[in-house]
Amino acid sequence: MPKIPPAGMSQVIPYLYVADVPRAVDWLVAAFGFDKIMVEPTGSGRHHGEVRYGAGVVMMGTAAAQFESQSPARAKAHTSGVFVYVEDVDGHCARAKAAGAEIVHDLHDEAYGRTYWARDPDGHDWFFTRPVS
Repeated sequence: MPKIPPAGMSQVIPYLYVADVPRAVDWLVAAFGFDKIMVEPTGSGRHHGEVRYGAGVVMMGTAAAQFESQSPARAKAHTSGVFVYVEDVDGHCARAKAAGAEIVHDLHDEAYGRTYWARDPDGHDWFFTRPVS
């Protein structure tokens, strides 16, 4: 019987559709500090990619008409986001800004912690928060 989840993976993993997986992985590493796990071709010019932030994993695949998938930027719609807890949210936001992330809502304090909302080049929404101690 296989181990659920597999070693080194999260039980629940967001899966994003992007225009260019290798570019998206590189951008997430540079802008948001993710670690690259892998990028592999899946045929017909498509790719599968995986990144990690702490214990969390995000997977992604090339958006393709045959799978009726589009990136949010191409679909011109935002239907979900990825929420990530970080230690230094101010430094994280500065890094994202320097890498050209679209900052939808800049750093501010909420009842649940210090937070900001960014959007990647494919149009995915990312929420980064330092929780209240």
